[in-house]
Amino acid sequence: MPAQTKRPSILHSWLRAIRPAALIFTLLPVLLGGGFALVDRGFDGWRFLVAMVAALFLQMGANLLNDCYDYLKGADTKETLSVSSPLREGWMTARQVYVGGVICLVTATVLGLWLVKVGGWFVLLLGVLGLAGAYLYSASRVALSWHGLGELAAFLLLGPLMVLGTYYVMVQLVFVHVLVNAIPLGLLAVSVLHVSNLRDRLHDEKIGKRTLATMLGARTGKALYHLLMVLAYVALVVLWLVDLTPVTALVALLAVPLAVRNLYLVSRTDDPVELNLGLGLTVLHQLVFGMLNVFGIYLYYFLQ
Repeated sequence: MPAQTKRPSILHSWLRAIRPAALIFTLLPVLLGGGFALVDRGFDGWRFLVAMVAALFLQMGANLLNDCYDYLKGADTKETLSVSSPLREGWMTARQVYVGGVICLVTATVLGLWLVKVGGWFVLLLGVLGLAGAYLYSASRVALSWHGLGELAAFLLLGPLMVLGTYYVMVQLVFVHVLVNAIPLGLLAVSVLHVSNLRDRLHDEKIGKRTLATMLGARTGKALYHLLMVLAYVALVVLWLVDLTPVTALVALLAVPLAVRNLYLVSRTDDPVELNLGLGLTVLHQLVFGMLNVFGIYLYYFLQ
């Protein structure tokens, strides 16, 4: 019987469970929405801060619930190459992780109620959609990630809903340019999830988890990955051409070499180990693209 990994401190276990490094992908759309509020002269520091903290708790809750239900349903086992979780290591129980996830969602709700008070009914609508998406992504019998809808949820939650929600609580107006500028980040969020599902495709097929990767198969699934990456850049350039994003946002094109490397890696292999490397590089690409895109919007504000 293999020796068990030494149990870490409770704090370390919780930090591993909430995956703080992954929270940057929640911060990116929040920062983008804040950047457009700044450009449109509607930025409010307190509302922005509360929206950011609420979004982080929403993401932490989603992460915890996802780990809990994937573990209970057999999607997170030692056979997979996903990052080791406290549940898999035996450091925490499923009940602890579930309760932690619910507490995070309740905290996000409490913060969201203040945002509803200052932002109105549309903030309530966006908040309800966000909470529903975070909970239903993995929880319940209608778990979105198990029925081929995980990618759509990732696009909406880490793209348009987060960007528009952050912007609206400050400006209290809906503008097309804000909504469509969320598209590249949303597409890249889906690319990260999709390559992860490509890596786990065979395992997911065994346990009955339906993702776009299992439904499309390896070849068409890879084509979709290519399409997501290319469309993110096409959308960015088109937005600039139709004057819906400033020229400074095109600084995100500096991430193209990394995107090309990712496309080459994923296209040439079906090996889960190599696809796991592709996942890491896709995460890095989303981070670089997103930070450059956000930087471009804030730079435009200072250059006006």
